[in-house]
Parts: sequence; C-alpha cells; structure tokens
Amino acid sequence: CPFPSRSIFLSFSLFLSMSLSHTLSFSVSLFLSLISVFPQVYKMLWMYSIMEITKVFLEGFGSAKKCTHEGRAWMQLDFQQFISQVDRFTSVKPIPGKDMVENFIKAYYLTETDLEVWIRENYMKYNHKQLNSLIYCTTTQLSKVLQRTKLSAIVDELLKNK
Repeated sequence: CPFPSRSIFLSFSLFLSMSLSHTLSFSVSLFLSLISVFPQVYKMLWMYSIMEITKVFLEGFGSAKKCTHEGRAWMQLDFQQFISQVDRFTSVKPIPGKDMVENFIKAYYLTETDLEVWIRENYMKYNHKQLNSLIYCTTTQLSKVLQRTKLSAIVDELLKNK
C-alpha cells in the first residue's frame, strides 16, 4: 500500500472508481428497466450486489502482504467513500458486510495482545488468508517473528477446529 500521505485526500483507487461506476450503472439499469421490479426484489438485488462488493473489498484488503499507515488510511477512505456513495443509490440499511469490513480494517491498528483477542473473537468471520495477511501486515518488524509465529499458530488451531 505505498501511497504518499499528501495524496490521500486527492484521489481514490482505481478499484473504487470502477466499483462506483458499475454500481451507478446497475442503479440506472434497474431504474430504466422495462420489466417492473417489485420493491422487495429491488431491495434484495441491491443487498446481494452490495454484499458481493464488500466481499471483494475484504478479499482485496486481506490479500495485502504489507501495508503502511498511509495504506491503511487508503483502505478506510476508499471503503467509506464507497459506503457513502452506495447510500445515495439505495435505501438498503444496514449496508450488508459494512461492519465486517470496518472491523477488519480497525484490526490493523490493534496491539499484539488486542490482536490475539480479536482473532479469537472473529476467526469465524474471516478466512485463513485474510487472518494471516492481517498478522503479517501488523507484525512487520524482524523482532516480531515470534509474535507472528504465535498468532499464526493460533489462527491455524482455531480454523482447524472450525
């Protein structure tokens, strides 16, 4: 996540721009559809669409090998921008997957002890790759190899019994 901090508020990621563009197109297509859509079906289409996009955000964030403070700020900014734009397109409340993605981003800022507690409380919500990415991104210093090994062992143990 190598983004210079001075540009954080000047632009958004390509992924965010494309996601918002496709979301807007989807909204217009539903609105202009020649087939009348029941309000419940309309809401359900939005819920599933938003849920899938939040999964893509989570998968992307959970694929990081290392991440700077600026990169974490980008994650948060992009996701918040997406949520605020989706709020304009739809009346779906609460936004499906929002809490899960926000919870994951916040975990990047936890201390070792708090991260261990967080992993034990949240391991059922995230996959192995996402949890390990979180561990590797938050324990990047060489002196933290033991911490990384310990947390990875906890994840392996918890997911083995899942």
